[in-house]
Amino acid sequence: MVFIIEFILTFLRGMQIFLILGTILPMFLPADSTLKIGLVRIIEPLLRPFRKVIKPISGFDFSPLVLYLLIRGVESLIRRFLLPLAL
Repeated sequence: MVFIIEFILTFLRGMQIFLILGTILPMFLPADSTLKIGLVRIIEPLLRPFRKVIKPISGFDFSPLVLYLLIRGVESLIRRFLLPLAL
């Protein structure tokens, strides 16, 4: 049981890293960069539902921030409630 919870927590941490990289790196990479295209393919399906609900405000897209906070919240809940039960 602990292994499964640790795997989920590691997966969530990886999603956070991909989200940060997928949000910041495209500003600095050229449009045809393979890294940029790969990150967009990973991150865009996760952000699409949030972008439907949260429209850009004055040109700023807050959907990555909302997704990041949601992932952090889920991770916190797992650490607080499920991990102590599994130990």
